Amino acid sequence: MDLGIEGKRALVMGGSYGMGNGIARALAAEGVSIYLTARSGDLLAEQAKNISKEFGVQVEFGTCDLLKSGELETMLDDAHSKFGGIDIQFNNCGGPPRLLPSEADEKLWHEWFDVIVMAAIKATGYALPGMQEQGWGRVLTMTSSNIYNASVVNVLSSSLRMALVGWSKALCKEVAKDGITVNCLVPGRIYTDRVRAGDEVRGKHLGISADEARDQMVKNAPMGRDGKIEEMGALAAMLCGMPAGYINGSVLRADGGRVGVNF
Repeated sequence: MDLGIEGKRALVMGGSYGMGNGIARALAAEGVSIYLTARSGDLLAEQAKNISKEFGVQVEFGTCDLLKSGELETMLDDAHSKFGGIDIQFNNCGGPPRLLPSEADEKLWHEWFDVIVMAAIKATGYALPGMQEQGWGRVLTMTSSNIYNASVVNVLSSSLRMALVGWSKALCKEVAKDGITVNCLVPGRIYTDRVRAGDEVRGKHLGISADEARDQMVKNAPMGRDGKIEEMGALAAMLCGMPAGYINGSVLRADGGRVGVNF
């Protein structure tokens, strides 16, 4: 299927590796120009070169540490200057420390609210005027399966990613008339470095190895396996395509049927 997005311009946050990188690749395969951002300049430079060579599209990059004041705005200025606007805004960031509610102090709440919530709001705010002017745009925001099953040992992610869903659902109604869709992605156990780190934490708690902890999770998965980064990328690319123009305000899961919805 031709998704009809060749020549569009995407800003992919958290794009140096993991799911962000997979989504950048899936969009590049459709002919989308990509601006990659993350913290590591070396990784970004390598990935920009590889993606451009593999898919024959323009790939730019800029470093941005969301915990450092001013870096987000500098990166956004650079991205919009180089591309002249953004058609596809993909909001994504690294996960916060895994903590119990009693362990998260006020400083951490403020820091990670800025990283997870305000960064997405600011980046999208930069892109919206151009999208509205041309009458087309896509906003995708990565959340977490914790929005369905809040994790007691990951309270920052559970709480703040729920806030992203509320923001997305409100925004989608405001900009729908402008031809802009706003949706959230929910990954299940897509096997990334972040999931591997979670297996290590779980293994230490249970007194087993990370591989054994992963085997337990896979054994209990409906499909008997973890998800692949490429599968998450395929979902994101589909949502950005022209045929998906009526999918708006949705929260879409790629979890192999693992996550139970208990709203």
